Formats: sequence, structure tokens, C-alpha cells
Amino acid sequence: MATVARERPKTSLVAVAVTRIVAILVLLGLSLVTYGYRRALEPLYGSAPTNLHLTKIVWASCILGSFAPTVPISRATLGLGLLLYALPHSSYWSAVYTGRLGDPIWGPVATHLVVLLPILSLGVAIVKALQELPYRKDDPSAPQSAMTLPVCATAINALQGLWPAVSFIAAAPDSEIFLQLGTVCASFWAIEPFLPNYSPPAVETAEPVPAPLTPSKGKKRKENEKDKPATPAPLPPRPNAESAQTSSRLRIALLPLFPLLTSTILRPPTLPKPLLEPYQHPTYPLRILSSVQSTYSGVVVVGESLGPVEGFGTTDHLRYLRAGHSLLGGVWIGPKVQASDPSFVLKDEDGESLGDSIYSAFVVQEAARLVKKPRDGKQRNALMIGLGAGTAATSFMRHKLDTTIIEIDQAVYDAAHRFFGLPSPAPDRLFIQDARAWVRNRSATLAESSTETTSAKYDIVVHDLFSGGGVPSHLYTQEFWRDLKSIVEPDGIVAVNFAGVLDSDPGRAIVHTLYDSFPRCRTFSDSLEPSHNATSEFINWVFFCSPSSEPIEFRKPVESDYLGSYLRRHIFSQLPERETDVSAVLADIPEDKRERYLLRDSGNPLGEWQQKEAIRHWKIMRGVLPDVFWETY
Repeated sequence: MATVARERPKTSLVAVAVTRIVAILVLLGLSLVTYGYRRALEPLYGSAPTNLHLTKIVWASCILGSFAPTVPISRATLGLGLLLYALPHSSYWSAVYTGRLGDPIWGPVATHLVVLLPILSLGVAIVKALQELPYRKDDPSAPQSAMTLPVCATAINALQGLWPAVSFIAAAPDSEIFLQLGTVCASFWAIEPFLPNYSPPAVETAEPVPAPLTPSKGKKRKENEKDKPATPAPLPPRPNAESAQTSSRLRIALLPLFPLLTSTILRPPTLPKPLLEPYQHPTYPLRILSSVQSTYSGVVVVGESLGPVEGFGTTDHLRYLRAGHSLLGGVWIGPKVQASDPSFVLKDEDGESLGDSIYSAFVVQEAARLVKKPRDGKQRNALMIGLGAGTAATSFMRHKLDTTIIEIDQAVYDAAHRFFGLPSPAPDRLFIQDARAWVRNRSATLAESSTETTSAKYDIVVHDLFSGGGVPSHLYTQEFWRDLKSIVEPDGIVAVNFAGVLDSDPGRAIVHTLYDSFPRCRTFSDSLEPSHNATSEFINWVFFCSPSSEPIEFRKPVESDYLGSYLRRHIFSQLPERETDVSAVLADIPEDKRERYLLRDSGNPLGEWQQKEAIRHWKIMRGVLPDVFWETY
């Protein structure tokens, strides 16, 4: 009996093109989800702990998705949409509970495994299914799973750098990204029955043709019986077309429900941004005055501790400014507002009295006003690179210094002005931009000007850029200090803040580069009780450096320097005791590695070195404020 096979149909090029395009869109969506997920975790874990093992989780997800059995695309897309709908809640609550365990390394890993890995694995499985869809199983030209793995992992990791450049995505809340992508997936599932089918047609086989019979004599009847074709098996029943049509109509009917869900029960558990009115925590003495989305810091929050919290005895009655998982500053409020002269008490935009800074480092920075000027003895202006809560900038402006502010985050400036008493600078004295470009342009402008315009240079520069456990490495290089010196008066002073351990790779690099770039530097700490091994402790340091080769000397403070502040009186009077000799830190750098610790624009390792310090900083921050303060934003 012979079988005649019909010609095998060719793979449709249109089907291949359409499925490839959809697969690329899925990969773009997965990279966007990962980008939004990173941003969603940073207020609870900070940037360094969140990103430490994230790439490994992406690769693990791609391995699972690439080698898992082929999934039905429609159902898998619905499942992915449901996971995305749950993501604002699952990411927040998973990070909250793992964060309470106090481990900034394995806490994020556990969160990634519970929240992100299922989403990426299912998404990669959909990409794999889309790639296989136009091909028959036995088609040798079909893509292999081994090729899906590196393509997906590389695309998800690399494409995340695309999204900050898209302005409306960079400004969108993370939860909105998740919910809109979930709606896209759910909508695809709803309309899928009405979309073209790009699966290859089945290869049909012709009916068997019986061969002519030549039975031997005497066995004709028996052979004929044997040669009768067998009764074919009954065909499976066809699907109920009416039932399928009803199911498709039900799916379409659900479409209007998806936007309704995203605007009601699926809203994120965090506070609305911007916060329209103060939020009072129901069980803790915590009030949030402001919470806004920031394209640079993630979230910027102003909160108040209104009473004591068990285990945190000194955190009552303070107002703090938070960016991401880092405190930028704070002041005492309520009964802790004290001043030697009530007329000096600072007030916020609503007229509420504000006390001293909760961090003494900002007052140490103000000691730049006490540096003697050999030329004329008078300081006229100041430049703030990094604002924080505006403590030092406000003090300079109250002392009638012409103060210029460079702050990269508009939300930080708004918070300092509204809630921490920062006076309004002149329009041409406020620049919301990266300091590197501003300083370079200012340096170039002065270089092109006549020598008569040197009065535009600055007497005081405060450089305070620490946030989230690290500093922007491009603002600590030799090239940056060279440009900065060119806009500072020859006898001016530069106060550089650094929070960390001096006896560490980032600490050595910053000290070595500063002392190599400036003829004169002196180092002070904000510790109320300086320790003999201070260079091995995580402390706020302030380096006072000058372009001049003359020694840096501080005058004795007078009553007007204190602005009625007991903290300023205490810090300024103890300034000599706060000085630290860092010669041992520099001496510990081997001669053959000194070049390595000089920070330059090319091959700057500071960002990589700060990873360990950022982990330590996370633990310190969790010891400064209770967990619930970090979880409420």
C-alpha cells in the first residue's frame, strides 16, 4: 500500500516578521519593567543594594524562560498581565518585609527571586513561543532555545539605559508603568481570538492507495479478507464554535474593566505623588508633609517624627529631608527648638519654628566663613554645589554672602525652600543642573574674560554631594578640581564633604586626589567625640582646601557667627579638636599604587569602590530612623 504526501508548505515570511516584531516589543517591555522595578526598590534599599545582584537574577530568569516548555501565548500573556497588575504591591511589600530582616545584600536578592524572576521568566517564555510560532516542529530553520537566552538577557540588561532618556517615562511613577504594561497584556489576551493566526498549517497526507492483489489459488477468500482496509478511527469532535464565540465576546466585554481596576483597587500602597495634604501615620508618631516623584532621586520626602519611638530615643520632634534611601538633612522642631536669641529662630514657609540641624557636618561646613583671607579679610560670595536641606546655604545668605546654588534635583530645592527655611536666591543665583557642566562652562567663561572680571570668582565653595551611600564620581576627579580652582579666588576656600571611612579605597582615593590637587588642605570630622581611630569609622568628614600655598588659618568666632545657635557655638568653639591628621591614610598607599588612587576622568574606579560603603550606609540609615519611617513615602 503506497502513501502519497503533499508538498510541505513553506514558512510564511509575514508570520516570521510579525512574530519577531512582537517579540522585540515584549523584550522592550521586560526591560522597562526591570527599570521601573529598580526604581521602585531604591526608596527601600537604595541603589547599590538593589543593583548588586540584579543582573544575575535577570540571567537566571532568562535561563528558566528559554529552556522551559513552550507556553500557550494567550494564557501566558494573561498570566504576565496579572503579575504586572500585582507588581506595585508585590514589590513594595516584599521589600518591606525583607528589609526588616536587616540584610541589604540577601534582602534584595530574596525580593528579586519572589517578585521579578517570575515576571521575566514568563516574559522570556513568551518570546521563545513567539519565535517558534511560525515554524513547524520539525523545521530545521526554527530558532533554538540556546539562542533565545543570550539575546533576551543582553537586551533586558542593556535596554534599561534607554528609558531615562525618554522624558515621559523618566517622569512617570513606577506603579503607573507596571499597571499600564499589565493593561497592555490583559488587552492582548482579550482581543487574541480576533487576531490572525500565524501558526503553520498542518501537513496533510493523501489517503492510502491499495496495491493490486495477486493471491494464490485456494487462499483467495482468506487473503481478500486480510487485505480489507481497517475501519478508520473516528475523528475527534470539533470544538463547539458557538461556545468559543461566547468566550471571545466575554473577553472583549472585560476590556473596559482594566482601566477601572488600575485606577481603583490596583493603586499602589505608597502615598500619592505629589502629596496633596499631610499624611498622619495611624500607629506611629510620624507625619509626612511632602512626597514627590523625582527623576533624579526617585522620591523626595519631608517627614516629621512627632514623638519617641521605642529603640530610637533621640528621634522625636525632628523634621527630615529624604531622597531615596538617604537622609539629606533635618532640623529639630517643636519643644526641641532652642536659641540663645529668639529673634534668630528660623521659620519655614508656613511660619513654623525650626531648630538646629540634626547633623553637625553642615555646621562644620559653615566654618569656611572663619577662614582668614590674607588679601583683604572680607568674604563676599559663596558657591553651593549640592544643597541638601540648605543648612549651610541659609547660614551664608543670613550672613549677607552673595550665594549661588547648584542643585541637580528640583524637588530637593523645593523641599529646602518650603520646609527648611531656605531664602529665595536671585534668579541668576540658582541652577538646577549637574555641577560638572556648570563649573566647566563657568571656568571657560572666566578664561575668555578680561582680568578685570576676577571678582566673579568665589571666596567660599561648599561641595556636598553625598547621597545614598556614595558620591557622583565624576565630581571628584583631578579634572573637576582643576576647573573648580579656576573659579575660586586665589585665597578662597573649598569645603568638601565626604561621608565614609577614610581608611578604605574610596576614602584613600578622595583624600589622595584632593591633597594632590590643592596646595593646602586640612581635614575635620563632625564627630562630637573624636576617636583616636576615627579614620576607620564611618564619619562625616569636611576637607578645607585652598588654591593658595599659604597655610589655612581660622579666626576665632564671634557672637554674630552663631546666629543664636547653640550647635554653632559648640562646633565652632571645638573646631581645633575636630581636626584629624590624615597623613597616615596617605602613607598607607603603596608607592606603586599611588597613580591608581588618583581619580581621573578616564578609568575612574570610585563608583565601583563605593559599593561596599553603600551597603554599610544602608545599615546606618536603618539605625538612625525606624523601619516604618523608611517604608512610608
